[in-house]
Amino acid sequence: MMTKYVQTFLLLLISIIWVGCDKDELTEKVETIKMYVSAETGTYQPWGSDIPVECMLVKEEGELEYSHLAFGGISGFEYVRGHEYELEVCKTTLANSPADGSGIAYTLLKIIRDTPPAIPEPEELPEEAKFKLRMVQLTPFMNLDTPLAAPFDFLTFRILNHNDEYTFPVLPEFLKYYDLIEMSSPVLPDTYCIYSCVTDESGTKENFTSQWGSYFFEKADFPISLKGYKNGKLIYEYSTTQLMRERDFLGVDWKNGSIAIANPKTNSVYNVLDTRYTFLLTDTQKENDTCYIKIRVSNSSNLSDAEYLKEQEAGLKWLLEKHLGEKSSLPASDFKTLLLWRLMKTALHVSQFFTSMLMTCMKNVTML
Repeated sequence: MMTKYVQTFLLLLISIIWVGCDKDELTEKVETIKMYVSAETGTYQPWGSDIPVECMLVKEEGELEYSHLAFGGISGFEYVRGHEYELEVCKTTLANSPADGSGIAYTLLKIIRDTPPAIPEPEELPEEAKFKLRMVQLTPFMNLDTPLAAPFDFLTFRILNHNDEYTFPVLPEFLKYYDLIEMSSPVLPDTYCIYSCVTDESGTKENFTSQWGSYFFEKADFPISLKGYKNGKLIYEYSTTQLMRERDFLGVDWKNGSIAIANPKTNSVYNVLDTRYTFLLTDTQKENDTCYIKIRVSNSSNLSDAEYLKEQEAGLKWLLEKHLGEKSSLPASDFKTLLLWRLMKTALHVSQFFTSMLMTCMKNVTML
């Protein structure tokens, strides 16, 4: 009798062990596979929800179609939108799939390949959208006959189409590609607007300058660019180098330039790319065989007398330092002629003082 009970117990135990082993074998079905993750995403409806949710698109090696997998569906893997991946993952197939989830679990082993989205090349503009910048006229100070510009010379520029054509008064075709075109230089602080197109509730307003001019205070060659923008993005740029020469002091040819015998004119000298100062510059004059010019800063801001004197001093010092560097701070002992000494002693305001300095510096340059 005891033997019968023992046999029954052993059969029951064997049966339990066999079922347990079979269940463990199914639960622990683990394999290493390759998985591909698309650069695009899809949507799926989670269990128990009617709201579609964005998800990854994945497929195992050998599969033809992508299937949906929730973000975070691969443990240890963080998906970046737009990237395409080839992964090595551990795939675990569960024996009993949960009613509200997948019966397969993925764990990242390594990223074999991570391909970021390609950066598209900027769209090539058609030739008709391109423009050019030309310096078309040089008006030298002192009426000199020279092909090269210097400080205080007036330069005239034009914007041309890609065929070097100047279409004024007809608006050039290339304007339709832009809402802003500006002139600029990396060595100068300001920009100058050539074309702007603004649309608001009152309509569209266009402003276009096909030809413009400026003085420059630079002694050396410098780059100038025309930049075309659309919706705040630079889409085209044309650059050139403006050739400059120093001539003598401040770019003035004291030996060969014309002299105003009577009624010297005063010229307003400005730089559209550096609007800190506008100078008033007289024609070249002569006294006691010494050529001179008078320079003062324009009072364009309606400053008080005291403020204007400070503006004069700052502007003229800036101009002298730009062209002379350390030589701009000459002591009185360096003034060489009685005329210049008299001018300095009887100066009634800052501009006269700096006029005498300019004459003295010019004299020193001539003497050297």
